[in-house]
Amino acid sequence: MMPLDRNESYWLLDDELVEAARACGAREFSTYPDYGELKSALAAYAGVGKDQVLVAPGSDAAIEHIARAYAGGGGEALLPVPTFYGYESILDRVGAKTIAIPYEERDGRFAFPLAKTVKALESGSAKVLFLCHPNNPLGCPLSAQDISELAAAARGSKTLVVSDEAYFEFSSGATFLPRLAELPNLIITRTLSKAFGLSGARVGYAIAAPDIIKKVEKLMLPWPVAHASVLSALALLARTDKVKARREIVIKERGNFIKKLQSLPGVAAYPSETNFVLMRASGAERVRDALLTQGIRVALGEPMSRFPEAKTLLKDTLRIAVPSPADSVAVLDILRRLFTK
Repeated sequence: MMPLDRNESYWLLDDELVEAARACGAREFSTYPDYGELKSALAAYAGVGKDQVLVAPGSDAAIEHIARAYAGGGGEALLPVPTFYGYESILDRVGAKTIAIPYEERDGRFAFPLAKTVKALESGSAKVLFLCHPNNPLGCPLSAQDISELAAAARGSKTLVVSDEAYFEFSSGATFLPRLAELPNLIITRTLSKAFGLSGARVGYAIAAPDIIKKVEKLMLPWPVAHASVLSALALLARTDKVKARREIVIKERGNFIKKLQSLPGVAAYPSETNFVLMRASGAERVRDALLTQGIRVALGEPMSRFPEAKTLLKDTLRIAVPSPADSVAVLDILRRLFTK
């Protein structure tokens, strides 16, 4: 089965990196982990202080604890949609009131609802704003102007701003991180699942002011990340140059994949700064099913949100993780046959 439905970087790690990530012995299996070294390594990688880092079993776990701490029990949460589908279920689970702010499509690109989001921030009623940057499932990042205007609005607001940067390393590099010192109400979530190819290890982290980190950390269970996962993360964080080189191959292949999708009749493939591509084609469900019969899993876009505006924007779309060069040949061959009949 070719796994292209969950945004996994399934071919990012080469044999050398896979072997390095397996550094786990009997002592690690039989003892509880310590997170001090991992926090230090993540802090060094991000360029922040160790007390500004929270370790979590995937960034989605950090997101749930943030939602519970700041919007649980009826708090208002701002959510530009469509976005990572986990937000909707997490916010429902903690009893938050979700205010959806829809993206728009203009000239073949998706536009972040900047004016409406800034206005909602300035109203002061929301407890938290969740930003998916770059966006999943749309693949588009916030612009430098978006970040600047959101930061300006956040400075005069008590709303916690969460920038979910799970795909940051696949992007052109725009991040909220330089705003951390000026925004005490900012928290950035990241993960090793995507750009480090460690989805199965479940290692995520958050970066924020120490008081926010302490507040969220209190909600977590002891030892949430397994010892073997800690060692895998440390091994790859010690080899960031090698991991980056492999990631650049994925980015190059993403560009090739988009160009080839765009050459197919009736297919629109959107620009992406992630490890996946969103494409639009009539009869997306039929396309999904045809790929599945050939052992290729892709994800339908429309079911990723319950909000009508988001569902409309995602109608007839498929989200496809960037396949390896060899797998890309098989995927494109099937799509070519489907769209040239």
